[in-house]
Amino acid sequence: MTSEEKMLPRPTAKNAASFQWLPCADPGNPVFSCMLDSKILTTSNFLTKPQPLLYKTTSNEYGAIPPTSQMVPCKFFPKDNSFTNHLFKCGLTQFNCINTGVDKSKVYDYPDLANTI
Repeated sequence: MTSEEKMLPRPTAKNAASFQWLPCADPGNPVFSCMLDSKILTTSNFLTKPQPLLYKTTSNEYGAIPPTSQMVPCKFFPKDNSFTNHLFKCGLTQFNCINTGVDKSKVYDYPDLANTI
């Protein structure tokens, strides 16, 4: 049984009279006052299969739809590669390790006592 077969049908004009609203947990709150059943709320995109909105964005869904002309930006501004080209020509510096020590301060001698004033 696929996920499409497990989903309940959407309420239509024919069965609107038999559609039952769920009781609202917090009627004044716009976030938590959804009166619809989450099992019947599905996506309505014509490019993909309908799926429940509760699980709409998962990590494997990004890039599932090929971009359309409305999704692509109108202009492209590439970055300048002058810094990278300079590194290719000259190479990295001789000292290429990470400095993890505390630098000497010109204001105070003991950095551990800086917050005691």
